[in-house]
Amino acid sequence: MKVISSGVVAGIATAALVALAPAAHATSGQTVMIRPGGFDTGLSDTRSAGHVDFLKEGLHVYTDDTSSNAKASEYIDVTPQGIPGNTSLTWWGTDAQPGSQIVFDADGDPSTTTDAYNVLVGEPVYGDDFWYTGGQIRATAHGVTCPENSGGSGSDCHGTLAEWQQALPNAKVYAVGFSLGSGIKGDGVLHDIQFGDTDYQFTNEPEITTVPVTGTATAKEVDYRHASVLKISFATDDLGTNEAQGKKLTFKVTDNDDVVYRAKMGAGEDGYAKLRFAEGSGKHVVEIFKNGDLDQKIVLHMG
Repeated sequence: MKVISSGVVAGIATAALVALAPAAHATSGQTVMIRPGGFDTGLSDTRSAGHVDFLKEGLHVYTDDTSSNAKASEYIDVTPQGIPGNTSLTWWGTDAQPGSQIVFDADGDPSTTTDAYNVLVGEPVYGDDFWYTGGQIRATAHGVTCPENSGGSGSDCHGTLAEWQQALPNAKVYAVGFSLGSGIKGDGVLHDIQFGDTDYQFTNEPEITTVPVTGTATAKEVDYRHASVLKISFATDDLGTNEAQGKKLTFKVTDNDDVVYRAKMGAGEDGYAKLRFAEGSGKHVVEIFKNGDLDQKIVLHMG
């Protein structure tokens, strides 16, 4: 059995699991992470006896029974594009598993609404054959030419993706997704959806954002009998939750335009500089720069 690192989800453990081979992902593509709130709510069709829960690595997708309300179906908006050459799901769970869904506008023109909503369904039982929901009758009404009309598929309108590409050269896909049910009892983890050269993966972990390092410089002057000492402390801020370190923070200190101190600091670091000015050494203009911008100016008159 193949198990993801977040462990077997409660509820899956009681089902008879099968290990299905992961999808063959395109090496030259990109990975897009989908987090809670990332589904198209207008296309969602998860019913009362269907459930979709985000995990650290994947989605827990399951249905409670075999009723008409036993359906778990969600969709991801994609940049409008033609029918893909491949699409698949990576599923670890019961034999009853989700089918992949491709939602498209038949003529690629959003101003014509009569042919805007069409769905191709891919299911392992039919191999590379994708069937059109609604069959020939709905296809004809939407101006869709079916590549094949034979039986033995999910509907009497079906074909391989290559055949659909040829039949619908102007079509634009605007969403992809999955559907378990209705009327099917299944339970498992959907790891990802492969659509063309893009791999959509799921996680409940917040996105890590890269932020520049921030911090402060604090100067304190101490007078002695024959000199003054300027003590300067530098401190950078710690990273917040789900933050990654970006550009480091630079400090520079000058005395009468001569550089006397430099530092490049990462998050959560500190530094220290001590400058001594003797009596009779005249006027000292000390400037502290942070990331190249003047942060503080201190003038000392030493006679």
